[in-house]
Amino acid sequence: MKHTNGVVAFLIFVATTSAGLVGPARADSTLALAPQPWRPPPLKEGQHFVIDPVADGAVVVGAASVAGLLELVISTNELQAQPPGPVSNLLSIDRLAVTQHIDPDAALYSNVGLYSAAGFAVLDTFLSGGRNGWDAALVDGIMYAESVALTLTLTSFSKIAVRRARPVAYKNCMVGGTQSASTCTSTDLELSFFSGHASTVSAIGATATYLAFERAGSAKARPWITLAASVALTSFVSVARVRAGEHFPTDVLAGALTGATIGILVPHLHRHIQEPARVLIGFAPARGGGSLTAGAVF
Repeated sequence: MKHTNGVVAFLIFVATTSAGLVGPARADSTLALAPQPWRPPPLKEGQHFVIDPVADGAVVVGAASVAGLLELVISTNELQAQPPGPVSNLLSIDRLAVTQHIDPDAALYSNVGLYSAAGFAVLDTFLSGGRNGWDAALVDGIMYAESVALTLTLTSFSKIAVRRARPVAYKNCMVGGTQSASTCTSTDLELSFFSGHASTVSAIGATATYLAFERAGSAKARPWITLAASVALTSFVSVARVRAGEHFPTDVLAGALTGATIGILVPHLHRHIQEPARVLIGFAPARGGGSLTAGAVF
C-alpha cells in the first residue's frame, strides 16, 4: 500500500512538473517552428520599383511588335481613306482646325518636341543609374519602354478603329463635297483620332513625373520641375499638331489624357510591395448605399 502511494505521488509530481515546465517549452518550440509570414527584402537606397523580366519583357516586345505591324498595314494604303463630312458636323472647338491658316513649320516643331521627350527618357534612365545604381536604371528603362509601347499600340488601334479625317483632308481634298485629288486617298489622311505625338509625349512626361516624385520626394524641386516641363512640352506638341493641320483639338486632348493615364499606371503597378500607396481609396457598404472615401499623401 505504501509502495502504491509512492508511485501515485511520483506520477503526480511528474504531471505537475510537465505542466509547469514542459508545457511552456513545447509551446515556445511550436511557435519557433511555426511558418513565419514572408517579407520582401528591404528596399535599397533610391529603389522603389520592381520588374519581372519575363512579364515586362513580353509586354514591351509584344506591344511594340503589334504597333509596328499596324504601322506597316497603314503604310500600304490598304485602308482607303473616306471623304470627310460637312464641317458643320464638327464640334465647335474642332472647326478652328479647319478654318485656321496652317503653319507649314508646325509639323517640324511637333517632331522636335517628340524627339526631345524620347531623348529625355533615355537621359533620365542613365541619370537614375548614376544616382541610385544601375539596377534602378534598368527598372526605369523598362518602365519607360513599357509606357511608350503600350501607348503606341493603343494609339494605332484607335486610329484604325475610328478613322477620323484629318483637318488637312477637309481643307485640301474636298471640292463641292466630293473628294477631288488622287493624293487624298492615303490612309494617313483619316488617322486623326487620336494624336500619337500628344499621347507619346504625355506618357513619357507622366512616367518621368511619377518617378521623380518617388525618387526625390515632393519636398525637393526636381519633381515639380519635371511636372511643369512635362505639361509644357505636351501642350507645345499638342498645339503644334493642331497648327500643322494634322489633328483637331479633341484629338490632341484625347491623346494627352490617354498617354498620361498609361504613363502613371505603368510605374504605379511596378511599385515595390514595401512602398505604401500614396493614393488610398476605401468603400464601406451599408444598407441602402455606402460610403466612398479617398485620401492621398503628398
